[in-house]
Amino acid sequence: DGVDGVRSDESGERYPWKPKSLSELWPEKILTKSGLVDSSTLDDKYLMLYFSAHWCPPCRSFTPVLSKAYTKLKAERDDFELVFLSSDQDQTSFNEYFDEMTFCALPYEEREAKNSISKHFGIRGIPSLLILGPVPANGGERPLINKSLRGLIESGDFSDFPFHPKSYGALDQAGGDINNAKCLVVFHENGDDDEQKELIDVMKAVSEKCNDKTGMKFLWALNQNGLAPRVRAAANLPKMSDKPTMIMLDLPDQGGYYVSKEADITIKNVMKFIEGPGDRQQL
Repeated sequence: DGVDGVRSDESGERYPWKPKSLSELWPEKILTKSGLVDSSTLDDKYLMLYFSAHWCPPCRSFTPVLSKAYTKLKAERDDFELVFLSSDQDQTSFNEYFDEMTFCALPYEEREAKNSISKHFGIRGIPSLLILGPVPANGGERPLINKSLRGLIESGDFSDFPFHPKSYGALDQAGGDINNAKCLVVFHENGDDDEQKELIDVMKAVSEKCNDKTGMKFLWALNQNGLAPRVRAAANLPKMSDKPTMIMLDLPDQGGYYVSKEADITIKNVMKFIEGPGDRQQL
C-alpha cells in the first residue's frame, strides 16, 4: 500500500514499499518465561500468534482460557509454540499482562515488527488468535493454517490440532466465518443427545455433499448459551422449542438472512433449502 508506505516512511528510505514476508518482519529473538531465545528455535514448530492487550476487556477474559489451553496442549505435544504480540501502551502494562500468561511473547520493544505483523495478517480487532505451519524444510514462508482459533480454544476440544478450517462446526466456534461467509445454521437447543447427534451428522454430510462449491459454512447451535440466543434475537426467530429451526445467514450481503419453515432436518431438506431459501430478510 503506497499511501501507508509514505505515511510510515516519509523520508523514502524503504521505497518502493514492497510488502515484506513474515520471515522478514519477524525479530531474531522471542521472550520466553526463562528469557530471550533465538526465533530460529521455533522453525520446526507450528506457531500460534496471539494479538492482545491488557486494556482490552475481552482479551483479559480470554487470556486465562488460552493460558490453560496452552498448558494442556504442551503436556500432550511439543511441536508448537504460542507467541503473544502486544498492543499494550507501555512496557509496564506489557510486563503485568505477560506475567499472567504461560506462553511466550514478542519483546515489547519490537513495536515496528509487531505493527507490521498485525498489518501482514490483516488484524483489525483483538483478541485475535491464528496458527501457522512450521517453516518448510526447503525454506520459504510458514503457511497460514487457520486465522480464527478463539472459538476452538474456548470449546476446550483440541483433538483436531493444528486446527485446519472446516466448513462445518458449532456456531460458537465459527469465529469470523459468520461475518465473512454465507452460513447455514440449525438451532436445536432443546434436542436430546440422539437428536443433536443426528443433526450434526446431517450437517457434516451436507457439507461433504456441497464439497465447498457453495463457499458456505454449516453450523449448529445446540446449547442455550453463547452466540445462539444473540443470533436468534437478531433474526427475530421464535423461542426455543422441541423442534429445530434452520436459517441461512448472509451477513456479507449487507446483513441478509433467510428462514426455513422446515423442521425435519434431513440431507434432502437442507439441500432443498440451500437451493431455494425463499424470501430475503434483513437483520
